[in-house]
Amino acid sequence: MENHPRYRSLFWPILLVGVGIAWLLSNLGIIQPINIGSLLKLWPVLLIVLGLDILFSRRYPWVGALVGFLAIGGVIAFLIASPTLGIDAGPQTKTETFNTPINKTMMVEYLFETSSAPVEIKALENSKDLISAEITHRGNMRFDVTGSISKSIHLSEISDNSTWFSWDLSFDNLKWDIGLAPAVASTIILDGGSGSINMDLTGILLSSLRTDLGSGSSHITLPVSITPYTVKIESGSGSVRLQLPEKTDVEMTLDSGSGSMNISIPHGAALRIEVMDEGSGSLNLPDGLVKSTDSKSFSIGAWQTANYEKAVHKIVIKIINQGSGSLTINEL
Repeated sequence: MENHPRYRSLFWPILLVGVGIAWLLSNLGIIQPINIGSLLKLWPVLLIVLGLDILFSRRYPWVGALVGFLAIGGVIAFLIASPTLGIDAGPQTKTETFNTPINKTMMVEYLFETSSAPVEIKALENSKDLISAEITHRGNMRFDVTGSISKSIHLSEISDNSTWFSWDLSFDNLKWDIGLAPAVASTIILDGGSGSINMDLTGILLSSLRTDLGSGSSHITLPVSITPYTVKIESGSGSVRLQLPEKTDVEMTLDSGSGSMNISIPHGAALRIEVMDEGSGSLNLPDGLVKSTDSKSFSIGAWQTANYEKAVHKIVIKIINQGSGSLTINEL
């Protein structure tokens, strides 16, 4: 019985080699990020290569290999030449700076709609700007400033409908780095995406904070203030850590999701917790809390520290909805 050597197509190994070469050229900046939409125009090449591989590779393996290499070379040449041919290469990574001066501004409302990039927000130092943001991104940014004494600032990334066709083989460090004026009364509204958020508001004159957080993890440090302010946290699947300040009146409303939430309060702070909804996640409260006299007026109950009624500064945490994630409130 005659034994025939087992046939092995070289097409798939050559395809892997081609992907590796394209990846390397993209990292070296020789070709731009690959646009899958452009590559889809070349789908007949795949049929041609597969057909030639079936026809010749069993008898002449070198022919199939040659055809595969020629096809990969042609595709890479197409990617290199695509900008000069006027073919859209997809969104490119770029870094932009957005700022506006304080001038006569007395109060400001910020609206940040973030994306998948990590976000860092902090107070500016020795700056005359109301906001100074350095954004490394691949889309189109929107930066709107309205008003004079009372300003509104809107910063967001506008996604391209064709972005999902782009396959970026680079490892660019996308990031939002935002600095805010510390001495202007600030209302901050943050609509989070899938990127992590590190918001250190230390030193900022905060009037209120409202967040709608996404799947990225978040770490928020609230500022010391001589005037009371409100905080509303609506979280998603990402974990959330909040650190509250000393000697500050804070009223916080929590609407948590599937991600864990951990809130740290100063040691000895006058604290009141009102629970209006009991979710499937665990609820862990600090030791030493006593049930308040009006506890029955809430769906689940209300607890507070012994020093709450006579305290100069008070922290009130209202849990209006708890999801499946754990919620822990602990003393520092």
